[in-house]
Amino acid sequence: MHLLETIDLIKSLEKELAVFNVGSSDSLHERLEIFLETQNVRVSSYQTSSKTPSEVAVLSTEQEVLALVTVDMLRDLVNGPPSTADALGIPDAEYGHILKHLKETTFTSYDTEQMLNASREIEDRARRTGSGTIHAGFQQCSLMTDQQEIYSPLSQHGLEVHMYGIPDVTPPVINGVRVHTPETDEIARIWFVVFDGGGDETQKSALLAKERDENSFYGAWTYDAKIVDSVLTYLHRTYVSSNDTYPQTGS
Repeated sequence: MHLLETIDLIKSLEKELAVFNVGSSDSLHERLEIFLETQNVRVSSYQTSSKTPSEVAVLSTEQEVLALVTVDMLRDLVNGPPSTADALGIPDAEYGHILKHLKETTFTSYDTEQMLNASREIEDRARRTGSGTIHAGFQQCSLMTDQQEIYSPLSQHGLEVHMYGIPDVTPPVINGVRVHTPETDEIARIWFVVFDGGGDETQKSALLAKERDENSFYGAWTYDAKIVDSVLTYLHRTYVSSNDTYPQTGS
């Protein structure tokens, strides 16, 4: 599955958070939409003739129900993260049964600075794990130079590192990094960082975003191991196994 097709697939896996029989004057629906604006979740409100179930929310896909929670829990969630919140501002221990599904994927718009921040999170995962393989595509070889301070140390930490970009300039020589230079539309349009988890399924992660306008990207950030594996298989089959690797020192 091509990278663009993977982005479209993730978008198609949208979840629904259905809130039942909440008072018409309650602003919870709007607050949930704001709270979940970077998640691949559609928020809906329903009023049933029987008025039951009352103040209950159901998180589901088209195929299955993922979680059933009280509206009071959702109110607590959107009213502000407590001091036990994690790096995403959400306390996993308290809300883990619903948040494990909400955090599985995000789908949102980013500018270049936000893309770099999202990339850093996955790169930090790889650094902390200290093993495995990481793939990073920054569209053009001219953009790789600014990333070498991140990716060369990753190879020194024991990771196998691959970087991708169309050859708009002579590719930089980055110690310990395999640089791939295919002249394809998807490499030119898509920014991606993919980490195989280093043998830990819970650490698998991927960022995939296509450029829509200058400094404007639209895409997905996922921890879904099956999706990550699919992207890794595609990158290896399409690029790593081909002969597009630019010669590097220290590889």
